[in-house]
Amino acid sequence: MPRPTDAYRGLMQSSRLRVLAALMDTPGIGLAELSLRMGLHVNTLRDHLRVLEGEGLARSEVEHTGRRGRPRLRFSPVLPSEPNEIEERRVQEAIRHGDLMRAVLPATRSALPEAATHQLDALFHHLDDVGLQPDIDEKAMTVDLSPCRFHTLLTDDQTVVCRVHEELMKSVLARAGGPVEIERVIPFTSAHSCHVRLSLREESASDAGS
Repeated sequence: MPRPTDAYRGLMQSSRLRVLAALMDTPGIGLAELSLRMGLHVNTLRDHLRVLEGEGLARSEVEHTGRRGRPRLRFSPVLPSEPNEIEERRVQEAIRHGDLMRAVLPATRSALPEAATHQLDALFHHLDDVGLQPDIDEKAMTVDLSPCRFHTLLTDDQTVVCRVHEELMKSVLARAGGPVEIERVIPFTSAHSCHVRLSLREESASDAGS
């Protein structure tokens, strides 16, 4: 199938992943501070930030200081609790596709609660859009990722790349809503593959009554 026009093409640059990691570390950071931290020219950063905002991964807001002059922008990652039309569309498309597949192919039906199934739909499509090849085992609650499309970026930025993708997976699961959580990400179980352990959060009394 052709890749969606809003697939995560912006994550294929190591420097852009580093920018997103910096936003995760310091939400609300300004362009000048980000430039000093990253060692990148502000024009280069503007391009990276424009792409990240366009893909629903980052957002900007005007800093109101009450002073004269051009207001500065502050940049942050988009949290799963915040409105995000792009991510919401991705999640809903993944859920619709999963429901259709299960209706057409009964063998693909899930034994998990519906909300958990929909979370795995969203996670699968997120990982597929990123360019990985996810193999999700619902019974074992694991995800195997192979081959790693980002292997060529990992020479200097392995920790950054893996951490950013782990946070994005957590965000997708949270935005889809349900009991599935990431328990642990184990990078490089082989030279080009990673392993993700999932868990089902126990339903609390407040969840059950809501």
